[in-house]
Amino acid sequence: MSEIVLPRGIAHDCCVETAEGPVPMAETPGKGFAVLTRLASGTLGFRQLLKVTTHGSVPLVRIVLDSGHAVCVARGHPIFRCAAGPVAAEALRPGDLLETAFVYPGGYTPDVPNGRPGSAVGVRAVEPAGEGTVLTGTVRDTHALFLTAGVLCGE
Repeated sequence: MSEIVLPRGIAHDCCVETAEGPVPMAETPGKGFAVLTRLASGTLGFRQLLKVTTHGSVPLVRIVLDSGHAVCVARGHPIFRCAAGPVAAEALRPGDLLETAFVYPGGYTPDVPNGRPGSAVGVRAVEPAGEGTVLTGTVRDTHALFLTAGVLCGE
C-alpha cells in the first residue's frame, strides 16, 4: 500500500522573511531572493530561494499563532515543531510549540500574549482555508525558511 502524499506549498500572499524584508511568496519566482533560515550551526542566516514554481488549486490551512499572526499553507506543508522536527501543517494542534526565529538576550522579556518569548510560538488554531494557489522552491543548503510570522517551515 502506498503512502498518501499531501500537497505542499506556501500560499501566494503569505510573506517570507528575506534580506529585503517581508515579501509575499508570489513575488519570489525567478528572483533568487535570499531568505532567512536556520543554518546547520543553529544560527540564523540567509540562503537563496531558487527554482520557485506555482501549483494550482490545492487544499489550504490557516495556522493562527498565539502571537496573533497567521500563516496560510498547503495542508501537507512541513512546519517545524520545537524538538520534534517537521510535521504536515494539518497535523498541528492548538498548544503545539513551533520553532521561531525570534530569540531575545537573557534577562529581556518582551510583552507577548503567550508568555513564551524567544524560544517558541504557540499554535492557537488550525483552520481549513479553502483552496488556492501555492508556491514551492528550493532553499540552498538548509531546505527550510522562515515565514514572516516567525515560523520555520520546510521548502
